[in-house]
Amino acid sequence: GINAEYGKQWYQRRVREAVVSTQSTGELVYLTMEGGPAAPGAWLSSLFSCFDDISSCLITLIVPCVTIGQNTENSGQGSFCLGFILALIPTVNFIWMVFLRNKTREQFAIEGSLAGDILSVFCCTLCTLTQESREFKMRGIEGGQPPMPRV
Repeated sequence: GINAEYGKQWYQRRVREAVVSTQSTGELVYLTMEGGPAAPGAWLSSLFSCFDDISSCLITLIVPCVTIGQNTENSGQGSFCLGFILALIPTVNFIWMVFLRNKTREQFAIEGSLAGDILSVFCCTLCTLTQESREFKMRGIEGGQPPMPRV
C-alpha cells in the first residue's frame, strides 16, 4: 500500500543519508535516526523507536513471524522460510529470537550481553524485532544482501 511504499522510500533515503563514506579512511560512518554519528558499539536506533519505521512496526505487530524471517535472512543465519517456520514453534521461537539478537549484535559489534538479549526479547519482544529490522535497514542490508560498494 501507500504507507508501506512511503516507509520503504523513507528508509532508502535514510540509508543513503546514514551511510557516509569518509574520504580520508574510506570507512563507513553510520548515523543514528536523530542524524548524529553513531557511538561505537551502539544500536543505531533505540529499543523503543518502533514508530520510526511504521511499516516494520505494523508488520511486526500483525505478523511477527514475517519480521523474524526477514531478520533471519538479513543476519545471514538462514533463509526467510527457516526464520518464519521457527517463529511458529512455541519456545523455539523465543530461543531463536535471542540467538538472532545475539548474532546481530556480534555482526555489527554492538555492545551487550546474552542476559541483556534474553531480557529484551522476553520483556519487549516486538520492540526488539523492529529494532533489529531497523538496524539492518539503516546499515543497508535487506534480503540478506549487504549494500553495494560505492564507486
